[in-house]
Amino acid sequence: MKTDYCLENLSPGPYQSPNLVRKEKCESNRAMLKAEQRRAERLPEGLLPAIASRGRTQQHSEGLTRTGSEQHLWAGLPAMGNLIKVLGKDLENCPHFFLDFESKCFAGVWGIMGNLLKLLACAELEHGPIVFLDFEHAQPTEAETAVWNQVSAVLEEAHGILAELQSYNGAGQEIREAIQNPNDLQLQEKAWNAVCPLVAKLKRFYEFSLRLENALRSLLEALTSPPYAPMQHLEREQALAKQFAEILHFTLSFDELKMTNPAIQNDFSYYRRTISRNRLNNQQLEAENEVNNEMANRMSLFYAEATPMLKTLSNATTKFVSENKTLPIEDTTDCLSTMACVCRVMLETPEYRCRFTNTDTMLFCMRVMVGVIILYDHVHPVGAFAKTSKIDMKGCIKVLKEQPSNSVEGLLNALRYTTRHLNDDSTSKQIRALLQ
Repeated sequence: MKTDYCLENLSPGPYQSPNLVRKEKCESNRAMLKAEQRRAERLPEGLLPAIASRGRTQQHSEGLTRTGSEQHLWAGLPAMGNLIKVLGKDLENCPHFFLDFESKCFAGVWGIMGNLLKLLACAELEHGPIVFLDFEHAQPTEAETAVWNQVSAVLEEAHGILAELQSYNGAGQEIREAIQNPNDLQLQEKAWNAVCPLVAKLKRFYEFSLRLENALRSLLEALTSPPYAPMQHLEREQALAKQFAEILHFTLSFDELKMTNPAIQNDFSYYRRTISRNRLNNQQLEAENEVNNEMANRMSLFYAEATPMLKTLSNATTKFVSENKTLPIEDTTDCLSTMACVCRVMLETPEYRCRFTNTDTMLFCMRVMVGVIILYDHVHPVGAFAKTSKIDMKGCIKVLKEQPSNSVEGLLNALRYTTRHLNDDSTSKQIRALLQ
């Protein structure tokens, strides 16, 4: 004898196999199914066909059958329950939901799931994507190798550049003695001999910034190219995303060291004054062959910036956007906002933080987050602090402020003094107060 079955418990949480009971025990639930059927008839066009398209009677492994309409509702309602639960929650407080697209019981509701993905796609960046960027162990795939090798050759120099800058002591003592004793030729020569190798070192730093600019351009081309969305690029090309992060980490580290070392500006200023004075006296020193007047002018503009490396990357990103007319600016800004969002989520989520095997990865992640925020603020027409921004600035700043002040003060200062739109009228008072 054929026995009708019905749904006893419709749970809108993560999918669980429905409990089936005999007909005599679930009259009330049959009434609920009829009510849901009536509601289904009023679903927007595009959702109902996903349920109605499977109107034939289906056979179960136990040999039990149901009528077509009951079968479709049985398959569709658990998915709709998940839809109601997901859309009813505060996604910002619970961004990492999981939808089971693999269970065979959901075979009849792919149309509903597609619509669900469309509904959630617009909120994905704002509320926290489900992706972990492996900044410690990501390795290039075959498709990434060409760009990865090009950028890797540049990044190999980065550690040496930082080490040289960290040990840069300047020639302050020699310069002071030479200025105080302008007629002492021996002291003048001593100061000059002390400054020249330092200027050669500053030239190497400047030339490295040009190579870094080209490397950034290659990464932007790879990480914004169609047909993939920014999130897909980050998932597919983790090694390139890691290199992009390493460039930002180097940039902020370099600029922090430069800002705290006034000897750089003093040494270069003395060098230029000495060259100008000698030119007036029709004298040419051997060091001018290495750093001529044109090179000195470009270097002077570079070191005049409070954050020269960040300015270089900002200009490079703006130039990349302006030169690629066929590439919408949103492709570039979404790449930056997505990475900022990923870093924020990784920093504020204990399950992600515990996957860091190196204690320095936390600081690395914070530097990267701040770096992409600043780039976004320079490139996006309204900046990172506006209400329409795709970056959760309050969340990012709170994550930084939860860390020891001595490790993040430089990053907070970078947000305060190197962004473009912080003081715009569109910036909320709450964000300004957080950065005071």
